[in-house]
Amino acid sequence: MKKLLNVRNVVVGNEEIKILREISFEVNEKEIVSIVGESGCGKSMTLKTIIKLLPKNLEILSGEIYFDGIEIVKYDAMEKIRGKEIGMIFQEPSSYLNPLFTIGNQVEEAIKEKIEKKEKKERVIKILKEMGLSSNVYYQYPHQLSGGMQQRAMIAMSLINNPKLLLADEPTTALDLTTAFGIIDLLKNLVTKYNLSIIFVTHDISLAKYISDKILVMYAGIIVEKGPSNLVYTNPLHPYTQKLINCLPEKYKKGERIKTIEGQVPSLKDLPEGCPFSPRCEYKKKICENYIPGEIKIEERNVRCFKYGNFMES
Repeated sequence: MKKLLNVRNVVVGNEEIKILREISFEVNEKEIVSIVGESGCGKSMTLKTIIKLLPKNLEILSGEIYFDGIEIVKYDAMEKIRGKEIGMIFQEPSSYLNPLFTIGNQVEEAIKEKIEKKEKKERVIKILKEMGLSSNVYYQYPHQLSGGMQQRAMIAMSLINNPKLLLADEPTTALDLTTAFGIIDLLKNLVTKYNLSIIFVTHDISLAKYISDKILVMYAGIIVEKGPSNLVYTNPLHPYTQKLINCLPEKYKKGERIKTIEGQVPSLKDLPEGCPFSPRCEYKKKICENYIPGEIKIEERNVRCFKYGNFMES
């Protein structure tokens, strides 16, 4: 299977802090990769790094990002890639749709090709229908649509230029369960229909298992476990992955108290000296408090944890 995206040892930050540390993963053609973790773990920042939309005070300090043969870190013409080769959808569509313009006008504006107005309209109506929306949505304003319809319009906008990669930043967060799964099934079907690859960001590891081929588990700017979604979900290796799964409501009977992960994600300005998860980990040893574990391969997965050997970050 051909690799579409290859992220190698990427570090993002500035002189004071490191937001992402030694991030490495791959996305193949027609593959869905999910990134899971609590808020503040670096999931959304990973997406922004791929399309080089970082805040002004952050930069890619080291590492490489290859997208379809292009080395992104050194590439100076990202406007040729953003929106055309790589599309993006966000978790709050109402924040990104302009209330003063119709949906049709906004989707048309995203078209990169120079084509006639009539052809633009035909293309937009066609893709709106493919997203499960009626042609009337072309003439409607964002406030006239439900949250799920707004998100489908955002997906239409992100796909209007036939991108190869779609970045989906928690696109179901503000939606009810039924609507959310409608969006998830839509995204899964788009992979085959558009020959699309997707990076799907979510805090819900059960949702990640349902939609994706691979799962990356992030904590405090580090990927602590990655591998085939079914393996990561059914036999998690890292203590953090295990705790994420133990928090899922479906793991409990009616009346049972749902477990939570004690403590919180550390501030990136005040990280522990060793493994960032060590303050919340019941398996921690002395080495965990002083050193960051390196990555070790176990079967089809990669994990960073001293439970599996005394390997350290070089």
